[in-house]
Amino acid sequence: MSAYQLFPQGSLGRNGQTALHVAALQGHLEVVKVLLSTQSFEEEVDRRDRWGRTALHLAVEQHHSEVEHPAFNSFDAKSAWGRSALDLADSNMKDDLTAAHQRNLANLGSPLEILMVAEKPSIAATLTEALCPPQNGAQKRKGVSPSSPVHEYRGSFMGRASRFRVTATTGHVYSLDFSQDCPIQRGPDVLFSAQTVRTYDPRGNIPAHIAEEARNCDLLILWLDCDRAELGWFRLELGLPTSKQLDSQLDRGSFGVFIGTPRNSLAPQDLQAAMTQLAHPNQNEAQSVDARQELDLRVGIAFSRLQTMYFRKHFGHQLGKQMVTYGPCQIPTLWFCVHRHVQIEAFVPEPYWRLVATLPAGQTSFQAHCQMGKIWQENEARVLLQRARASESAVVTSQRSWLSSYRRPRPLNTVEMLKMASQVLGLGPDDALHVAEALYLKGILSYPRTETDKYPENFDLEGTVRSMAEPNLPWAQFAQQLATSGLTAPREDGHDVGDHPPITPVKCASRSQCGSDAHWALYEEVCRHFLATVSPDATLREAEVQLQLGDVAFSATSGRMTSFGWARVARVQLQDTGAVDLSAGFQQGDVLRLQDVSLRQHFTEPPQHLTESELLALMDQHGIGTDASMASHVGNVQRRKYVQLDEQTRQMKPSELGLALCHAYMLIDPEIVLPTVRASIENACARVARGEARKAQVVEQSLRTFKNKFFGFARQIDRVPLMLAVAHSLSGRAGGSASQGRAAGQSLALWQEAAGRTLSVSLEELLDLKEHVVVTEAPEGALFDIQEVMRNSATVQQVQEALEELGFGSAEALQSGVAGGGGGQQGKGKKRSKSGKGKGGKGGWQ
Repeated sequence: MSAYQLFPQGSLGRNGQTALHVAALQGHLEVVKVLLSTQSFEEEVDRRDRWGRTALHLAVEQHHSEVEHPAFNSFDAKSAWGRSALDLADSNMKDDLTAAHQRNLANLGSPLEILMVAEKPSIAATLTEALCPPQNGAQKRKGVSPSSPVHEYRGSFMGRASRFRVTATTGHVYSLDFSQDCPIQRGPDVLFSAQTVRTYDPRGNIPAHIAEEARNCDLLILWLDCDRAELGWFRLELGLPTSKQLDSQLDRGSFGVFIGTPRNSLAPQDLQAAMTQLAHPNQNEAQSVDARQELDLRVGIAFSRLQTMYFRKHFGHQLGKQMVTYGPCQIPTLWFCVHRHVQIEAFVPEPYWRLVATLPAGQTSFQAHCQMGKIWQENEARVLLQRARASESAVVTSQRSWLSSYRRPRPLNTVEMLKMASQVLGLGPDDALHVAEALYLKGILSYPRTETDKYPENFDLEGTVRSMAEPNLPWAQFAQQLATSGLTAPREDGHDVGDHPPITPVKCASRSQCGSDAHWALYEEVCRHFLATVSPDATLREAEVQLQLGDVAFSATSGRMTSFGWARVARVQLQDTGAVDLSAGFQQGDVLRLQDVSLRQHFTEPPQHLTESELLALMDQHGIGTDASMASHVGNVQRRKYVQLDEQTRQMKPSELGLALCHAYMLIDPEIVLPTVRASIENACARVARGEARKAQVVEQSLRTFKNKFFGFARQIDRVPLMLAVAHSLSGRAGGSASQGRAAGQSLALWQEAAGRTLSVSLEELLDLKEHVVVTEAPEGALFDIQEVMRNSATVQQVQEALEELGFGSAEALQSGVAGGGGGQQGKGKKRSKSGKGKGGKGGWQ
């Protein structure tokens, strides 16, 4: 078998090299011609090895000037060291290569017209700088959009002469909203079927800008960081055809669309590598994002509008006219905080006892604990104490020591970066992600939105370590030591989910290049974490001595650090344990004089409120949000005053409103608040992404379920203001007491019932259900007029009575407003809506 048959098309050798690399390296001209004459290898011509070298790089390095073929077009491609094949060639070979390149371009006919669209204008400029051949020079001009210039240059694409236009969107091109003629005055339930439209920011005029630049183009290459949400727009607005194979797109008249995804960063070598590995958009994935977006819009706005208008109309005089929002990610995020709060509130300290003996060790002493551990019965503990005191000495029954380690950390993904920023820097998730993205756009960090915590095989670990060894960096000494002594292999127990590589430094940067103190602090933590992932484990010597005091067994342990390894660069404090090193000086049969034995009482301690870091970990486990959105969900519950953040501890305590919402939801329908509500939506959308279901089918079925749940919620919506009143009363913010009055007493009973339901939920059981959960199909039940919610019914009056008993004042002013056709305080002076109806009358849903 030929050696080249060992490298089928698309396969890579140990160093990421194809058969074409090997043939070029060896100077086998005939093999190169055979490989490049086959269709299967045409796409391999610009493939790079782990050092960013093309086959042409290798041929030139070995001075194989005869290895030249018209299909080679990578004359300007830069290796990981920033050098092209032309840079490597001597003067004679450089002339030959330049002439061959010009002949290739001349023989290819009319050039291709290629439009490349980046996520932001700054990325478009970076793309141009990285991909434009230096001798050609790029031109910059204005387009239709005033905020997104167009860069133009000439080059080649797959051996064809090409004219490139590079421009950008300015964030998301569109957002989904309801049309202006949506009949919202009929009630929020119409939002489950109302027409939706894509809305644009008219100031940027991006849709017209992209459409104009796409005219007469042959290829469209999107650099949107795997943003599935934008793919649907490009297909809809530009009328793009379905994806075809790359080689079939090069015929004039066909319009192909491809995705460019730099796997590492915006560094030139990564962008150049990505240009040789273009992929086709996955329409199923784009459809799944559209489905999720539509479900979130309809469900979230319908519930939010119902709650807010109900509050404002009936209880605005007593509770204030606040916004009360709902979101399928926001509310489960809040529920985690409420669940922990309920555990704290229900906690009752329990006493337990420990038996402790003090024994000599040379000139000092150490403590041994009874092997029974916590003793929950005081009588039992005192009996053990008497039995231990019956002996004046302890006998060593065994001694052992062993080496253990604190493993180096895994590579950094988004969730771990956000947790680190909160714990170490006191930087909230929203702020941390904003800072990381700013560093990414400056080319200082790799892309910060990733779920992957495993380095790819061809990642240049040594090169990145060398870049961290610049003398001006505070962590340079650790990088220099690694560069000299060698790197420890990164952990293999991470996961590569196929999105982006872990977050790493891209280059050495100064404090001024990073920007603010927060930018520099996050950059430093990422750099130190990267170095920690390739540093040795920290090791310690542990020891245990077991003793017998009469017929009562005791044991003592110690730990002594033998190597701090990765912990030094990561600035993690690892300390010795135990007053005495027990690894030596003790043998079986040794008799130690008893200095003291005592019984110590302790009490169990309640858990603490969730920190931002702990909340992010729970969200990640239960699938609430993505690496791109989790930070915003945590920020939302803070901004909407559903939780209160302790800036010192970063703990999140639910507010009265946050507690009331979750308690009311638990009373009405737990499925709309538990994390399983989001899991059910994600599972349905995942079926669309895998091609197992159609978007329309999933959206229709999910909306039918949530609409029925919406009506069930509307029937018992009075639970929400009741729970808020109890929350304020229990916190002492109301003038009354939750124990005063019949209605108030009933409200308190409901509060306790809701807390009990929350307390009974097991997070472990929810986690087991995550992959298979489906929201229960709510029964349609009897017809329900949603307008009943806005009427001053007997139920509303009962809630108002309970609020008055709880100290929230009289609702008489509100009731007189209703009698006059208004809505509480709104009756004093109605505002006119766009439809000309006052907000307090039939148009109250607007």
